[in-house]
Amino acid sequence: MTLLTNLRSRLAAMSSVEYLPERVSMLYRLSGTDVPIILVAASITAFALWGYIGVSLLASWFVWLGVASTLRYAMARIYRRRQPPAEDAARWENYFCMASALIGAGWGLALMFIGHEPTSLQEISVTFLISSIAMGLPPSLAPSPRAFASFILPILAPMVAMLFTFGGGLNASTGLLMLVFASVLLGLYLSNHLALMETLAYGHENTLLLKKLRVAEKSLTSALTEQQLIFETAAVGIAFVSQRAVVKCNRRFAEILGYTREELTGQSTRVWLQSDENFMDAGSRAYARLAQGENYSSELHLHKKDGTPIWLFTDSRAIDAAEPQAGIIIGIGDITERKLAEAALRQTKERLDLAMQSSAISIWEWDARRGTIYLDAALAQMTGDEPRERYLTLDEMVPLVHPDDANAVRQAQRDCIGGLRPLYRIEYRLKALGGDWVWVLSRGRVVEHADDGSAVRMAGTNVDITQRKRAEVELLAALQREKELSEMKSKFVSIASHELRTPLATILSSAELLEHYSDGLSADDKLKMLHGIEAAVKRMNAMIEDVLIIGKAEAGALQFEPKPVDLGELCHKVVEELRGGVAKQHVIRFERQFERGSLNLDEKLLRHILTNLLSNAVKYSPPGGTVSLLLAERDGEAVIDVSDQGIGIPLDDQARLFESFHRASNVGNRQGTGLGLVIVKKAVELHGGTIAIDSKVDVGTRISVRLPLPQMARAN
Repeated sequence: MTLLTNLRSRLAAMSSVEYLPERVSMLYRLSGTDVPIILVAASITAFALWGYIGVSLLASWFVWLGVASTLRYAMARIYRRRQPPAEDAARWENYFCMASALIGAGWGLALMFIGHEPTSLQEISVTFLISSIAMGLPPSLAPSPRAFASFILPILAPMVAMLFTFGGGLNASTGLLMLVFASVLLGLYLSNHLALMETLAYGHENTLLLKKLRVAEKSLTSALTEQQLIFETAAVGIAFVSQRAVVKCNRRFAEILGYTREELTGQSTRVWLQSDENFMDAGSRAYARLAQGENYSSELHLHKKDGTPIWLFTDSRAIDAAEPQAGIIIGIGDITERKLAEAALRQTKERLDLAMQSSAISIWEWDARRGTIYLDAALAQMTGDEPRERYLTLDEMVPLVHPDDANAVRQAQRDCIGGLRPLYRIEYRLKALGGDWVWVLSRGRVVEHADDGSAVRMAGTNVDITQRKRAEVELLAALQREKELSEMKSKFVSIASHELRTPLATILSSAELLEHYSDGLSADDKLKMLHGIEAAVKRMNAMIEDVLIIGKAEAGALQFEPKPVDLGELCHKVVEELRGGVAKQHVIRFERQFERGSLNLDEKLLRHILTNLLSNAVKYSPPGGTVSLLLAERDGEAVIDVSDQGIGIPLDDQARLFESFHRASNVGNRQGTGLGLVIVKKAVELHGGTIAIDSKVDVGTRISVRLPLPQMARAN
């Protein structure tokens, strides 16, 4: 059974087309290289058989060998010249089989003609055996079973047939001997062919392994290159620390600390900590966490190489938690700007709280999803309670409202929530700590709606109007003035609610994201949030600055302090600042027709004039619009003309443009406090100048400021 299985496998191997291109290439290569050896072997054989084999037979054999060798050599040369592709291997195998069949058939027919007499059959038999071996069989034909069969069968078949046809014991024995020899030859061929197939298989496997090895090597090289690239170009500092010394760090790591990479390599981590105590304390806390397999994150206040203070965020992880000192990966990021922004935010919040407290304004917020009302600490101060923020339910809020005002408050809330009124506004009394009642003006609006359009959140302000209410009772003569003050306060409350809550919300949301989700944010995202905080802080600072300037002007504390200043250069600087800021999407054209040099002017007041006029022109112009600034000298006066092609100012609003907190009716949702032109007018008047406005709706606005020059002595 095993023998039959082996035979089947051998026959299958003979007919297999596996590795056919390689086998065909080897077939032609062997046929070309074995010709000299065949001719030498034939010459030696002819010399050995001389006198025992007929001369005619030997001559025929030599002629056949010459023709066969020439043909095989020619085919090998043609194959090497053509170098056919692998897909043509089967066709070239057919060519070789056809040539082998012709060679074998030619010799077989020649032997039939020569061996027509029984006495010559022994000579022919010997010649057959020699010719088969002399042709280099089976090694030269081992690559192709078809080539072997095509060559041997045309020689063997006629010889065996003739021997058995002539009869006789010797002839029959010779025929059987040829068959036995052919069987041995076949076995030898199969062994060589199978050995060749195994060799090719091993070669193929080695080739595949080599390809896989090269692919793996390429992938590993690519991964290492990518890892190195990430390490070198990372926006955060990365270092490998072992035994509290820096083994390796990237460029950003050294850059943040103010060193070179060479200076840090091999240095103790003590180099950037302020004291040995800090060094030991930070190390003990870090290694305790790292030994548990956890990350260690912290914020450190350090100093650069040059002594500059810096805030860093660090994140560390041990390579092996069992031995953290052996190797730690440390990542650092510079959060100095964030810390400075937080400090600025605290200062701004303190100023805002101070402004709110001095204005007797508190903030409230109603959230339908929570069912609560938020009241800030300022309201508690109004009622004489301990300053604290509170979240009250509607049921808890009802006892605090005067019974006579409760229904009116509910109705005002329902009207605003239901959309009947855009704003919620009502005056009512709140219970104070001692049992008295405090009058408050409560204003607000719906700031968030659900998908079905229903209101889910309202926000607004409460203003303590107790003194006003008392004044209404006690001083009837001052009723009109009290009303005006109340309206002014209401305007300020509305503007403050709109202008301050937006930047505060931006600051709060950005700070919360940086506080709670800093690890998941990229450096670009952190930078954008810090820029957002910075912009919001600047916006609130600008508003508070405007309020303070108006306050100084109203109190007569805003003074004219002239110093030498180049008016043309100042205009140029202000234009460039706006181009890099609020006017990025606009075109500002500056035309100078002013030849004077330094003059005794108040640079600070001039900046207010230029900045407010140009900012308003940009704000109320469409994106891509053009704003023009003209500086000229006419009739002994400095003329500053600012013109735009924006929305213009309605005629009814032009008469009130220089009133505090007044804004034109067509400004829409554009930001603003209504203080810019008031400040401009105050600054112009302090210079002894005049201001004029020419505006048409949807055409544009031109504002002309004229500052007298004769009384201004030219600065040296």
